[in-house]
Amino acid sequence: MAKRNDRSEQILRTAMHLFHERGFDGVGVDLIGEKAGVSGPAIYRYFSGKDEILMALLDEAIDRVLMSTGGQFDDPREELDHLVRGHVQRALEERELMSVWTRERNSIPKSNRSRLSARIKRYIDRWVDCLDACYPGQSRDVLNAAVHATHGLIDSTYMWPEKSLRTAGLADILAGMALQSLEWLGGDTSSTASKPRSVRQKRPRIVEPEVTPLRDRRKRIAR
Repeated sequence: MAKRNDRSEQILRTAMHLFHERGFDGVGVDLIGEKAGVSGPAIYRYFSGKDEILMALLDEAIDRVLMSTGGQFDDPREELDHLVRGHVQRALEERELMSVWTRERNSIPKSNRSRLSARIKRYIDRWVDCLDACYPGQSRDVLNAAVHATHGLIDSTYMWPEKSLRTAGLADILAGMALQSLEWLGGDTSSTASKPRSVRQKRPRIVEPEVTPLRDRRKRIAR
């Protein structure tokens, strides 16, 4: 890719918006060029093709998340709070970019997936290490699943209606729900994971038919 400039940035922002709205497979180079104000062939002066545009956006998304969640902490609980709130910040402030990161990771060519997967794995591993310090005794598999569940909660905001996104204090709501759900790791997860809760069946309510006394029926007939 050529050195970034105003034109290449415009192409990236346009592609990001289109990928968010239509998905990677629903967008062609010509449409990106049209919306960005350049001809389709002119895009190749800046990017080798649509795949490179997507890869640039995915790298940018990871860079933004890493900047929001970076830092060193002595207290793992403080680090966990920082990780959650940093991820929430990116998900809410850059919904379109984060939606591309969430949905289109597997759309890039296989030749580039190993590098991208390695970057994502390092980020996930940091969360797992932090959770291991906060909730010792859990297996790495359980902690890894907890990380993906937490990210799923936070990253789902790209699908939310605009009205819900305007909820006052939304960042605190999301962070609080994520942190509270992770407290499950501090309990006796072995019993709750292996034994499904029994669901008490409600007995159907039987309504007895109303019976009119015989003498009242005779009175009605007499009338």
